Formats: sequence, structure tokens, C-alpha cells
Amino acid sequence: MKLSHSLLVAIALALGCNQSGSTPPPVTETQPPALPPGHPDMTGAKPTLPMGHPTIDMSAQQLPAGATAGSATNPQWVAPKDWQPGNVSSMRRASFVVKGVENKTAEIVVTVFPGEVGGLVANVNRWRGQLGLEPATAETFSQIPFPKLDVNGITATVVDFANEATGKRMVVATILRDGNSWFFKMTGDASVVEAQKAAFLEFVKSVKF
Repeated sequence: MKLSHSLLVAIALALGCNQSGSTPPPVTETQPPALPPGHPDMTGAKPTLPMGHPTIDMSAQQLPAGATAGSATNPQWVAPKDWQPGNVSSMRRASFVVKGVENKTAEIVVTVFPGEVGGLVANVNRWRGQLGLEPATAETFSQIPFPKLDVNGITATVVDFANEATGKRMVVATILRDGNSWFFKMTGDASVVEAQKAAFLEFVKSVKF
């Protein structure tokens, strides 16, 4: 038996309806939870630092992974007048350059990081590496003098070593304050560092937190 065209249309319409005769509800796209007022749009974008946050570039830092600037404000200090200001950043809180004879120079840098940044042994060996020296063994480390310096009631530890092969020298004073490590480091030609050591230590002693 052949069905008429109108009958076929009626059957198709009947099959397309549900039992109650109502059409299925439209499919809606699930929307993500609303962000708090003022939150930046995260749609299709990579997370970014908050507005005004300094760029963090750890590629130039020889420090444990994850170390970042540890204090929002600098202490007060008094730098010698013959020290020329240098570049600063979120980690490099101050830098100076001082010149000696025959174009010899030394650089003074102030940095701050949270915690102890690996401890004294790790820091000393990191600085020795920067100076081109081999890491200190347990025996040689025990022979390194670590003079103490009073900085307005706070104790600073001083490290002083040189590389005779390159003629370079480094003096570092470390201060642990409010869970942050402050490093005051002078590096350069040995003759300039020797001539500026007294002024450098006076600079460190002038620090007031």
C-alpha cells in the first residue's frame, strides 16, 4: 500500500515531537563563573603581573630558583660623594661605581632577597664563583675569617677574598633583617677595592632600617 505525501509529512511531524507535544528546550552554552568586579579579563589571555608590578627577570640572577625581591622599601644609608650612582632594579636596590688610577674601577651593589638565600656556605661559594675562584671545601671554609660589623645595633657578617690571578677582589657584608637577606657587595680591581674598603664599611655602618 502506498502512503500519500500528506500522510508521510504528518508521520514525520509526529515522530519529531515529544510525548507531551512540547519542543525540547534549546541548548545553551555554559558560561564561566563571573570574575570579581575590577578583575582583568582572563579570556584567551595569559596571566599577567598586576599593574605597576616590576618585571621579574631571573635569567640574570645566580640564585636559587624562585628567589624574588624580599622587601618593598629600602633602609636609609649615606654613600660617599665620590661614588657615582649606577643602575637599579627590583632586586638591585642601589649601585655605585668608583674609579681609581689607570682606569681601574670597583662597583658597589645593594641587593635584597627573602630568607637566607641558601645560607652562608652557598652564598660564599656563589660569590667565589663570580670572582673566578673554586668553591671552598669544608676545610678551607673553616679557615675563612668572617668579621662582624655593628650596623646600628644589627650584626653584619663580612666576607673578603681576592683572585690573585685576575687581580679582582670582593668584599661583601650581609645583614639578615625581618626575614630578608641584604647584601652589600663591592667588586672590582683589587687596588680600588683596597682603597675603598674603609669607605665601604662606613657606608654599611650607616644603614638604618
